[in-house]
Amino acid sequence: MSADANSAFEGSPSQPPSRPNRPDDRGDYPGYLPPSYLASDISAVPFRSYDAGTRRALFAQTKAVERPATSAFEEWVQSVQQSLAKTFADQVTPVRLASHIAVLLVAAVILILSNVDLPAWDFTLRVFPNSSLLATDSAGSVQTVALGSIRNSELPFSESLQRAAVPFTTAHAEPTPEAVVQTYIVQPGDTILAIAQKFHLRPETVQWSNPGLELNADLIRPGDPLRILPIDGAIHTVTSGDTLSSIAGDYEVTIDDIVGYAPNQLPDASAPLVVGMQLVVPNGTKPYVAQQVFAYSGGGTPVTAKIGSGAFVWPSSGTINQQFWSGHPAVDIGAWTGAPVGAADGGYVAYAAGGWNGGYGNHVIIDHGNGFVTLYAHLNSIYVKPGENVARGAQIGSVGNTGNSTGPHLHFEIRYQGVPRNPLNYLP
Repeated sequence: MSADANSAFEGSPSQPPSRPNRPDDRGDYPGYLPPSYLASDISAVPFRSYDAGTRRALFAQTKAVERPATSAFEEWVQSVQQSLAKTFADQVTPVRLASHIAVLLVAAVILILSNVDLPAWDFTLRVFPNSSLLATDSAGSVQTVALGSIRNSELPFSESLQRAAVPFTTAHAEPTPEAVVQTYIVQPGDTILAIAQKFHLRPETVQWSNPGLELNADLIRPGDPLRILPIDGAIHTVTSGDTLSSIAGDYEVTIDDIVGYAPNQLPDASAPLVVGMQLVVPNGTKPYVAQQVFAYSGGGTPVTAKIGSGAFVWPSSGTINQQFWSGHPAVDIGAWTGAPVGAADGGYVAYAAGGWNGGYGNHVIIDHGNGFVTLYAHLNSIYVKPGENVARGAQIGSVGNTGNSTGPHLHFEIRYQGVPRNPLNYLP
């Protein structure tokens, strides 16, 4: 290409001439343009090399441009911008800035709190008991005791740390000897054990306070009135020939125990007794009277009688409504009417009959041939007959509410050699 051709394309954007880099004249902050730095219109200047003299002339021309007048507020804003630019030019990250601010805030809070005087908490506390954490002065005011600053020997009380009583709690108050005998009406589903627990008494106390229950504690029906003593013991009805000495001996207490009970209205040990008088015997006990039971009497043990294994299973599913105690030699398993009842172990049916049966209602007795006998009472239906062999778990009837019962449940007994045993000691 000729020189004329080169001159024809001089200044063409398709072939821009090389432009030497200008040295940065903005000082130590390359990312910051000072307000005095104004770009001049150099777009019209051809692209060519600039010497030092030309650059000085351009800068002088830029400085010569008149700037509009600025107010004091604008100057202050510009100064703030300059300060921020300088700050961030030092590569201060937001995290570092936030940490610095947090340290300053914490220091300020500490300084403020150190100069605040907490009020002296001095107040009278009359309803709370003394505690090792509270010191009471002669005026009756209470002050807190710092545990970290004293030793046990320096506590304001002669005793070591104690558990303070919790206010506003309801503690069971023991009945006073002057309390009267209450009357309780039996409700559906009640048992002697459950009633006794309501009044914080032993079940024997309820049994011995109601003569109709002495031979059979299960002889209760909804609507029956029961006498409830305020303390554990028994009620004795005076008969001909009774003396305070004989009564005290029968219930294993002292004469003073009977005379000292105010509701008995006995002035002293020589006070005469009247037939029919009812005396409360505090903490008195009575000898256990075996409950009447029914056994199979239709002949001897069958030759083909099944022998049990000695390992028992639960005869029915449900909840335990009443456990074993002296007046109730069984466990009551509450369930819905018609729930299946199975044999607790293998054996033969010694008794199976319906009716009242002394309060048992429809019930079955199984002899396991090894000294154990089990009884299943208050059944709704009976599925076996006397002399029949049954395997462990085989259904023999269904849960019911027959006989003397306050609700559907299974009355289950285990006897060994004729002596009632607690079924819970044999069941898994």
